[in-house]
Amino acid sequence: MTQGGAFLLWADLSPEDLARLDGAVDEAATKAVLADVLRVLDGENPLRAQVLLEFYANNLAFARERGFSAEKTSTFFSIMKRNHDEMVEAFLPQQKSWEYLQALVLAHAVQRPPYSVGIFQLSEVRDITQYALDSYYRNFALYRYAFTMRHVKEITTRSCWTELPPATFPALADGLPTEEAAPPADAAPAAEAAPPPPIALDIEVPDAVKAAVEEQIATQVAAMRAALEAQYAEKNAGLENKLAALEAK
Repeated sequence: MTQGGAFLLWADLSPEDLARLDGAVDEAATKAVLADVLRVLDGENPLRAQVLLEFYANNLAFARERGFSAEKTSTFFSIMKRNHDEMVEAFLPQQKSWEYLQALVLAHAVQRPPYSVGIFQLSEVRDITQYALDSYYRNFALYRYAFTMRHVKEITTRSCWTELPPATFPALADGLPTEEAAPPADAAPAAEAAPPPPIALDIEVPDAVKAAVEEQIATQVAAMRAALEAQYAEKNAGLENKLAALEAK
């Protein structure tokens, strides 16, 4: 059986239709009968309909040249038509279309019911495939361009509400002055650091020992203060160097 689920004998052209086509006196009359039988012009693009009728008429002329019987003419015509319709509907590339056509022809060339039916002989199969190569597949790109649907991709853009950084930044010098502002003239001088309170001991200690302990503590506090100030100055100098490098860029 064909891929469509049934054999193509009398699928498109009945014996009565073939009798009408045999009575056509010329190509124009043949196309008129084909258009009426297959309803080609019903809602069809006029230019596309003319190409389709030309395709049908050429297939019918080939069957007549080979002396096909009514059964073979109807089957061959439907094989070519089904192959073309499948290419249009499934947007088949050339290789896939060719494989589909071969499957259709073989399904009507071997007598193995219900899988295939022997309508065509081996020599006729060769003639049909050669004709398809010389006519349909030689102009495959044109048929595909003319009959396949136009694929249009629609792209929808949406606004992004993500907060973006400003395009430019103010100079760092505007936010961080290089020198501290001088205090106003009328400003009161800052109070000097109060000396540490005397050490209170609960026991009686000689004054000499007490003075020595307080002096040692004062020396250690001064050393700690100097170390902290040195660390702060070093970090501040490093930050100023980085800021200067950024401003230079």
